[in-house]
Amino acid sequence: MPSTKLWGIFSPQFNDWLDTIDDPRQEGKILYPSKVLIWMGILLFLLKLGSRRQITWLLGGNDKTVLSHIAMLTKMDLSQLSSIPCDDTVDDFFSEIVVEQLQHILQLMIHKLIRNRTLEYARLLGEYYMIAIDATGLFHRHQRHCPHCLEKKSSSGEILYFHHVLEAKLITENGMAFSIASEHIENVDTDNFSLSNEKQKQDCELNAFKRLAPKIKAAFPQLRICLLFDSLYAAAPVMDICKQNGWAYNICYKEGSIPSVYQEFENLLPLQTENRISNETKDAHQKISWATDIDYQKHSIHIIRSFDTSKQLNEQKTFLYLTNIKPTKTNVCSLANGAGRQRWKIENQGFNMQKNGGYNLEHVYSENENAAKCFYLCLQIAHMLNQLIEKGSLISNAGKKYGSLKNLTRHLLDAIRFITIEYSDIPQLFNYPFQIRFNSS
Repeated sequence: MPSTKLWGIFSPQFNDWLDTIDDPRQEGKILYPSKVLIWMGILLFLLKLGSRRQITWLLGGNDKTVLSHIAMLTKMDLSQLSSIPCDDTVDDFFSEIVVEQLQHILQLMIHKLIRNRTLEYARLLGEYYMIAIDATGLFHRHQRHCPHCLEKKSSSGEILYFHHVLEAKLITENGMAFSIASEHIENVDTDNFSLSNEKQKQDCELNAFKRLAPKIKAAFPQLRICLLFDSLYAAAPVMDICKQNGWAYNICYKEGSIPSVYQEFENLLPLQTENRISNETKDAHQKISWATDIDYQKHSIHIIRSFDTSKQLNEQKTFLYLTNIKPTKTNVCSLANGAGRQRWKIENQGFNMQKNGGYNLEHVYSENENAAKCFYLCLQIAHMLNQLIEKGSLISNAGKKYGSLKNLTRHLLDAIRFITIEYSDIPQLFNYPFQIRFNSS
């Protein structure tokens, strides 16, 4: 069972990171320190309030109980806080700060977990951290939200304006998905708006990945990474980027993605008769075969095919994976099950949880595009913290105590609003380290 010192994230070091974000406001007219405003954005999602206005309604005002908790989180003296900022103040602040600096805070948190060897157990083949890459929709409108909206025509002929984001999430087999970098899919050539819809060049997922990859490399230059893709990324430019950065990859492959590669796979299978294995999982009988060293545009790639027969339904499904990690009898099950199947966690534990688990990802939290991106990053920070809390040993009996994990957030909100903390006791909470363990199964 691995352990993590979550105090390293909640400690004054986290607030030191927040203090590094440049404050664009005019000196002498600052009522709330920047870290207070950022914490309000994080609490919006940590407490699953649902909309920006709830900051003012539930946490606003000058209630001493709430103020004592904010003082504790920000490591400030209670006398420095006379009130809680309203949601518009937070929005105005987010509209002016540098988005990349807030993104860096999220990456520092990941660095902390990696340096503490918290996620060591989750490495593929004991070597690679698994990073799933996928895009998701944020919201769509009938009117333009900002100059960078994507456009599409509905079946009725109406033009819809929408926003998507490409995410890189570090995933683990026990169901955690932590954002490490984000790239918004958006139209940046606003001069094209004078052209017809047919002639405008829309941004796309693959172009966003070309911008996302340098961000990942800059933030984690030495990290051993295996990127997990869907079939859209079975393309030479993606392989080129991975090769340049020294990354492994595992792609959920479809035979129609690169027909010539699949044909070569079919031709090699009868010749590589030793590349076969039977495997048993909890839910299925597997017959796995693979072909190695397929040349494709200066890349040596390998194809894995798994026939899975369900133990309950007796139905067979076929899974294909394209990878640059050479399969062997000792690692092929890990590549098929420990990497190929894990990509879905960015969909389930990532996007689905953020859309339907109380974070309200598809809500428009700001009309300002810069502020909207900052709120998105606050959501990612809050989701990371909540995952660590929910998996942690502090609430291992939460089901008995709270009824369900869904109720945990309500109890946390009630504690912030109604349970008073003696300010003199606050420093003692940070005077010694402690461990919170979480289940890695």
